[in-house]
Amino acid sequence: MRESIFRRFFVSVLAAMTVSWCAAGEETVETVLARAENAYAASNGISSQVYQRQVWVPLREMPGGGPSRFGPPTSYRVLTLRKRKPDDWYVASWSFTVSMNRPMGPVGPAVPAPVPRASGYVLSKSGAAGVGKMSSFGRSNQPVVQNSLTDDEFSQTLRSRLLDAQAGFLAFSPLLDAPAGGGDTAYFGLQSPRLVGEETWNNHVSYRVDGANITGGQTIVWIDKESGLIVRTLAQQGRPAGMFSVMSETIYTTTLGTKLSAADFIHQPPSDETLTSSVQLTEGQMGFGSVADLAQYAGGSGEGQTGGSRSSTPSTAVSNVPEQQALSTEQMEGIIFIEGDEGTATGFMTQIKGVDFVVTNQHVLGENKKITLKNLHGEVVPVLQIFGAVGSDIAIMRIAKGQGTLKIAEDVLKSVKIGDKIVVVGNRLGGGVATQTSGQVLGVGPTRIEVNANFEPGNSGSPIFSTGNNEVVGVATYAETRKIAVEDGAGYSGRSSGTSSKVEKRWFGYRLDSITKWEAINMERWHAQSARIEEFRDMSEALVAVIRMKFTTAAENKRLAPLIADLDARIEQRRGNRAAIADDMKSFFYTVRSLAEAGIRDFEAGDYYDYYRTCLYWENSIPMQVDYRKAIVEVLKKYEANSTAYVSRMRSGGGN
Repeated sequence: MRESIFRRFFVSVLAAMTVSWCAAGEETVETVLARAENAYAASNGISSQVYQRQVWVPLREMPGGGPSRFGPPTSYRVLTLRKRKPDDWYVASWSFTVSMNRPMGPVGPAVPAPVPRASGYVLSKSGAAGVGKMSSFGRSNQPVVQNSLTDDEFSQTLRSRLLDAQAGFLAFSPLLDAPAGGGDTAYFGLQSPRLVGEETWNNHVSYRVDGANITGGQTIVWIDKESGLIVRTLAQQGRPAGMFSVMSETIYTTTLGTKLSAADFIHQPPSDETLTSSVQLTEGQMGFGSVADLAQYAGGSGEGQTGGSRSSTPSTAVSNVPEQQALSTEQMEGIIFIEGDEGTATGFMTQIKGVDFVVTNQHVLGENKKITLKNLHGEVVPVLQIFGAVGSDIAIMRIAKGQGTLKIAEDVLKSVKIGDKIVVVGNRLGGGVATQTSGQVLGVGPTRIEVNANFEPGNSGSPIFSTGNNEVVGVATYAETRKIAVEDGAGYSGRSSGTSSKVEKRWFGYRLDSITKWEAINMERWHAQSARIEEFRDMSEALVAVIRMKFTTAAENKRLAPLIADLDARIEQRRGNRAAIADDMKSFFYTVRSLAEAGIRDFEAGDYYDYYRTCLYWENSIPMQVDYRKAIVEVLKKYEANSTAYVSRMRSGGGN
């Protein structure tokens, strides 16, 4: 999806203009969506209760005209979300599945399966300096598993959980400064949206907006006319085919401007009573109607109605069918899906100096200890040898025989110019289908190319294909975000909220024609180096926990655990002798600081592939990890020099 920077910049202007346009009867899809998006993004506090069900809607009668022996299961998700600016989060989500079984022998009436047990997760974070936490709970009486997350890990986990490709909660995308899908506009990630008109749902008048989602299926969004909030969505998973259409229906009950306290963000999984009661709710209690009512939408026509009247002045209808495929059938044969133990990505087959290779990103290798390559026929493509580009996040994997006719541009500067149209084709958001995201070239550099095609996780390694000369001009690699200060002006409420920030997002790919040197990669050595970086990074996070006086968290590190245990014993022996405790703290910080400095020397002396020394990703970059550790050492030095002040902080309740 292409997300216009200018659209983001002026979103509040459009929202402010909505009030006058509504009065004049000139509502458009842009003003409806802009107003809704701004309502979420501008709110200081938000509380939402969400119910979602995924159902298999029959498209036609069963063979023989009768019911099937086993009915398809229905999956349910319950989600509680609380968000307070600037960075307080609480998200609890759990799911369960209900199967409708029929007895063997003659077909009888459907009977519900035994009451299921819910499973899910809790994500929480309190304050910009707070530690993100995640807990998972299973279907059996297993203990709750809790993990601490860095800021980046928390943001990535939050995004993946709320905006997953199959059944995401698209209403929350403005809270994450992220679109939930793709298309001509970034509003809630809808592709080719069109304003159908007004409908009455749940006794409230709502705008209905139809569009497409990243799976190619239809998405319908109902936006309350008075509040500007999304109250219901209906998303079809892919194009309807076969006997059933898989549809996700989501119902939101959301309150903005909620006064939330610190207690609302305590990391606490839902009680067993809450889980038990939720799985016993009827569909009516959740707010859902009959599954049969969804059949009118299952064919993908988008013309089904839930009641109420349409607006007399709906905007011009725009087709929600994705634009024509840019790659030929032969070129599509070259697309590769990469499946790993930690995620999915994309690659493509091509020839380099007459040898068949699959091209992808090196960070794809770094994130997955085991990968499998498959073509669009589902056939596994064996890898013979792997090479990494020196100075670029590009990997090539030699294969026995390639497919497809994708050709790499010999000189990108001669092949494309700024403004040329391109497409990015790949496994966007891990949906398991090759999707096409369109855009234009925004800039060309010595090693990279910038485009405005909104590629997402799963697109790593996708070809950036020039439609003008039918050549691959880059490899989709990463997105970069930065906050820019903008004047919000009058928001939905009509009150000025002053200056705030919006996120500008940019998309980059690496050029293949500028690579001059490759190094052979041994995957066993590659992963050993990755593990060493991860160990160094984990030690740094444990040191940060010491600085924050989170000793319980710090003691989870095996290097620090004995030092903290010894410190605890010494403090216990001092029986409140503040001067003696300060001396013990000084000695403790000296030891910890020396350990941190020694770790830097050992870490830098290691043997690493070029990727780990030159990559742009904080978690894998040796220089960035070293700089981070050095900054930690400087803080430890200050604590060592002023241990008395640290003891005072501990006495005031700063530690754990």
